[in-house]
Amino acid sequence: MKLTYRANAIRRLVPLAAAVLALGTVAGGAMISAAPASATPSYDCPGGKFCGWDGANGTGDMLFQYNAECFLHDIGNGGVGDRLTSYWNRTGVTVAVYNWTGERWQLLASVPDNARGTLPSSADNKADAVEMCR
Repeated sequence: MKLTYRANAIRRLVPLAAAVLALGTVAGGAMISAAPASATPSYDCPGGKFCGWDGANGTGDMLFQYNAECFLHDIGNGGVGDRLTSYWNRTGVTVAVYNWTGERWQLLASVPDNARGTLPSSADNKADAVEMCR
């Protein structure tokens, strides 16, 4: 039943999610990867992307890279939910980071363009989605 509520919430936030996801995948809009872990801060993130890592200050495994397309990226269903610790926003827009409560999307952080850092402890390892065009 939780997945039904989650799916309905996504549909309400992004009416054309399926079309945008298909377009983004074909155009290389989303990449989920597990890069080798590193203890040295790197913040290695290509221009135009929002990148996330499971370690502080851009260390550990890179969890994802997303383009600035107007879309709610459900990283929980992508297999990397509740792991985001640090980020670099190079998209040109503000990015919202959300937690799925089981009933609704809860805003954890609002990340302005060109900001990079570590999420506050209240948001660490809780993110289930990131959204551009908020």
